[in-house]
Amino acid sequence: MKSPNHIYHLFPLGALYDKANHSYRSIRTFESWIDHWKRLHIDTVLLGPVFESVSHGYDTVNWRRVDPRIGSWEDLQSLIQRLHENDIRVVLDAVWNHTSRKHFAYRDLQEKGMHSKYADWYRQIDWNKPNKCGDSFTVEGWNGFQELPQLNLNSSSVQQEIMDVASLWIDSLNIDGVRLDAADVMDRNFLKKLSSFCRSRKENFWLMGEVVFGNPRLWLDEAELDSVTGYEVYKSLWSSFNDNNFFEIAYSLKRLFANNTGLCREKHLTLFNENHDVSRVRSILKDPSDWYPLHFLFYTLPGIPSIYYGEEFGFQAIKGNQEDSNLRPSIKGIPPETIPEPHYLGVLEHLSGLRLSKKALLEGGYTELEVTSRRLAFKRTHGSGDLMVFINGEKNPTAFLINENNPNIIWIDITDPQAAPYQAENGKIKVLVDANWGKVLAPQLIS
Repeated sequence: MKSPNHIYHLFPLGALYDKANHSYRSIRTFESWIDHWKRLHIDTVLLGPVFESVSHGYDTVNWRRVDPRIGSWEDLQSLIQRLHENDIRVVLDAVWNHTSRKHFAYRDLQEKGMHSKYADWYRQIDWNKPNKCGDSFTVEGWNGFQELPQLNLNSSSVQQEIMDVASLWIDSLNIDGVRLDAADVMDRNFLKKLSSFCRSRKENFWLMGEVVFGNPRLWLDEAELDSVTGYEVYKSLWSSFNDNNFFEIAYSLKRLFANNTGLCREKHLTLFNENHDVSRVRSILKDPSDWYPLHFLFYTLPGIPSIYYGEEFGFQAIKGNQEDSNLRPSIKGIPPETIPEPHYLGVLEHLSGLRLSKKALLEGGYTELEVTSRRLAFKRTHGSGDLMVFINGEKNPTAFLINENNPNIIWIDITDPQAAPYQAENGKIKVLVDANWGKVLAPQLIS
């Protein structure tokens, strides 16, 4: 699968929960969302964990069974087939770093102890130390959570089990890729082997890793993943607006994407403003009007934009210290019963369409042109023609003055094709940008 152009991230165990009846709707409910996704120019749907688990999906019980709360294997097959019929690809959340304590291998440990044939399946087992969950032994848990024992990915039998599951998902469900949960703590040698194996099963299979900390290039190169999560860009985006400090996001963009020097130049980070683990961006922005220039910037950056369900309607939620189910809300259907921000959907439709209209926005490089505390200008460089992008976070229209020495070129405003073109004068081009918005200019030779 080639890199996605626009991802829609769903959390099924949250979205499908019916609070009123304390029950779940079928995963096939999402078939009725297809027209909504097409309106947003979505070409890939990322489904959060859908396999049998104890509670939230990341405590997997069985990788070979769809969580019975939301349907059956056949229901998931039907959804994927319908999405494929509409040219929308499907990426599943692969929780292959850890399991729940109810997974068959861990249960065998509970029953047979060190004599279990799965004794090498988990990391750093201490048979002489009871854990806090009531087991007579202790296993290294993900992020210290003993309810999530981590798999030993150096075990040949664990590797074979994961590859068998990957084959099942590819062959039976016909998925197009996976999001590797907790990839930043997984063995990169194994991930490289897994990447090669999956692509041998399905050409252009797409693998994206969740990497919160660390140099993303390690997973792109050593693990041969196609993409990793862009947490640095995520944090820099909203805090640059909140702190009136666009130098922060400018620093991150140059570090990651700058032509010739960027760590991830010519690679595809998966960018996001929200996901199932972080507060909603509408809730953390100090000034709600910043939502508009933030998303304009988001859709013109290098990388793959991913929006999280409800973002297009202005859903709000703050991540709690212990409880974060509010980040994974129930939603009966599209449109939702309550739409906090009715204008957001049209804005994202416009911006995602704008991005698709130019190869430079999809594939181009990055060169900074100007940065101030509330303004940023840059070029997206591409063989088909460079674009200039201007982001104005000021509360008033603002003029950018950019070096431009070619008098034989006029610059067309592709965000407003009816606007008068811009042309360099005395080695400069002056561009006026509306408050809380942006502008994209494309070059055109003077005939």
